[in-house]
Amino acid sequence: MRLTRRGWNNVIIIGVLAFIAVIQLPELLRDRFTATSTVSASSKVIPLFIQDRIIRRLVLPTMTFQQSATGWKSQPLVAFDIAAVIARWQTLKGTQISQQQLSVLKKQLLLPYTVEAWFVGLPQPQRITAYQLSHFWLLNTGTGDWLAVTVADDLLFPPLSSKLSLLSE
Repeated sequence: MRLTRRGWNNVIIIGVLAFIAVIQLPELLRDRFTATSTVSASSKVIPLFIQDRIIRRLVLPTMTFQQSATGWKSQPLVAFDIAAVIARWQTLKGTQISQQQLSVLKKQLLLPYTVEAWFVGLPQPQRITAYQLSHFWLLNTGTGDWLAVTVADDLLFPPLSSKLSLLSE
């Protein structure tokens, strides 16, 4: 079978398109797999505080904890282990939230909780804004990062009902 001039033109066009596809294919695959790994890299777990910082004072919405020479003191007085609460905050880690994820969650951010963490050797506190969502807490670290933390409410913000009943009598 003999090809006409139009047939040969079609063969050349298909050949050039196949050649371009073969040359571009590795770059397209690299771009597609790099975008996927970037998304998973942005979902990394990071600590709330820089690891070498030690909390000396923690101000929660309903109570304040202060380290003294004799141990931890609270205002108002509480019955639970203050050192355990401080240790939870000190070691708190969460999944970093991207700006794109944050824009989706913004309409759910209703009532903010403000926390101040004062550290040994630093004159200013790190202010954290916390929002409670249905399945997790969303924390603004004060350094520009947003973290999603899954933890029970009373582990971050102990209720005042655990106050010593003897103190009020």
